[in-house]
Amino acid sequence: MFYAWAGLAVQSVLTAGVIAFVLSGAASQHSAIADVHGRAEAVQAARPFLGVGLGWTSAVLAFGFMVPVIAVAAGLRWVSTPLHAITTAVRSRTLGDNEARAVPGGPADIRDLATSLNRLADESDRVRAGELERARLLADVRQASVRIHGHLRADAIISEAVTAIHEHLTVDFVWVGIVTGERLTLAEGDPDAWGEVADIVGYFPPDSVGWIRDVYRHHSSYRVQDLRAAQAEEIPAGIKKILDSQGATSLLLTPFGAGQELLGCVTLLRTGIGRGWTQPEIEAVESLAGDIGRGLEHARLYEGEQRLVAELKSLDRAKASFLASASHDLRTPLTSIIGYVELLSDDEVGPVPPDQVRMLAGVERNARRLQTMIEDMLTTSKIELGAFTTRLRPLDLVSLVPTAADVIRPSAAKGGLEFEVSCPEHEVMVDGDPEQLDRLLLNLLSNAVKYTPRGGRVTLTVDSAGSSALLTVADTGIGIPEKDQGSLSTRFFRASNAVEAAIPGSGLGLSIVRTIVANHYGDLSVESVQDRGTKVTVRIPLQGVHGPPEPDGDPA
Repeated sequence: MFYAWAGLAVQSVLTAGVIAFVLSGAASQHSAIADVHGRAEAVQAARPFLGVGLGWTSAVLAFGFMVPVIAVAAGLRWVSTPLHAITTAVRSRTLGDNEARAVPGGPADIRDLATSLNRLADESDRVRAGELERARLLADVRQASVRIHGHLRADAIISEAVTAIHEHLTVDFVWVGIVTGERLTLAEGDPDAWGEVADIVGYFPPDSVGWIRDVYRHHSSYRVQDLRAAQAEEIPAGIKKILDSQGATSLLLTPFGAGQELLGCVTLLRTGIGRGWTQPEIEAVESLAGDIGRGLEHARLYEGEQRLVAELKSLDRAKASFLASASHDLRTPLTSIIGYVELLSDDEVGPVPPDQVRMLAGVERNARRLQTMIEDMLTTSKIELGAFTTRLRPLDLVSLVPTAADVIRPSAAKGGLEFEVSCPEHEVMVDGDPEQLDRLLLNLLSNAVKYTPRGGRVTLTVDSAGSSALLTVADTGIGIPEKDQGSLSTRFFRASNAVEAAIPGSGLGLSIVRTIVANHYGDLSVESVQDRGTKVTVRIPLQGVHGPPEPDGDPA
């Protein structure tokens, strides 16, 4: 249209030129007549015509110039106004006004431009809305993922995922099918949404798992926007029949698993016409399905570990019970053996030749060693069974030293060891169990004597420092290799150099000592250098001090 107006303006100019040319010709003709009838009269006669011609010529020329100018001005306004409106709309959208649109107007090309810009704006808004929806759903999925991974039971994991889907997606029904063998079983669903239908998955035909496994291999979801369309024909007939019976109009099925193993699928249905699945919704469901698969795998591993732990605990209890029973049964005849050996050694039944005295001494020594081992096993069994109870009462730790020293002194003398005891003259009062603390002293002193070669020295020291009572047993024996010191409290563990030297022992003494110290809220430390000796320090809170003792240093 703009070009039509421009053509009209050019045509007007040409018409004005033609008219001016005609009028000029008429004026020339009158001038020629004036030459024939006489110059003076002709000039006089042609003058009026010449004035009229010039006037008309001026008018036509003025009109010819005005018309195109007006036409061009109108055309420019017709074009510039919609262009300005389009520019304003684009600038507004650039500044963040997503509602701004161009109003189509002007020439056809400009109207097409405005329409194209509006379509582009609509598409941009649609993409922006999709991104906002994707960001919202992903944020919701991340929160749901945290809750899912907080559970270690399969039913809790699935329930959490189904709840998240209902909270953040518009769906009419959700079910989670679990693969059992080659069939699907209902794990969790929404039976209230379908009235009496409580186990839809249970009616799935046997070939359903194979079909779902094919979907899982492609690491994607199976989506049908309209179950009445041709795409729905791909669904196995048995499943399609179930979906049709429930009035479903769109389907989203997302498998989940662990590695290559299919564990199940999440199935979502909608019943409203035109309610399809958006890409952000599909991505959110796929993310949740992945969380379900990982969560179920962790739950399965955890349940397996729990069963294994339960079995090990059962075996451990059976072992402890057996040890307790065996130790108890062995103590009775062993006590009888030691008693008869003492009777024979004391000449209660007549004189005993010197050779037999030495034999009886060997029998008694080994019997008492066996008795100590049985006592350690019995104590360990009580600890494992929870029967090793501690009865605390006010106790002077110094009062326990003489008895323990008297028991150990013969063994130390026989081994050619120097045995020293250092105790304060005042009381060192603690809240303790006398039987357990006496056992602690005997175990520490027995180890020191046993692992110290002839000519060495064993020292027992009792003192107090700060809020703690200190009990120290030091020796100049074979020591403990540095590599073995981290395992000293492990039951039945023995240092490698003791094993190489074939020194008898059960490896239970120090673990029992550590348990007794813990029952008295104390602390145990071991300092040892191979071939130079070992120093064991026990700290127990003084009477009236509750909790573990302060880490006071040893007295100088």
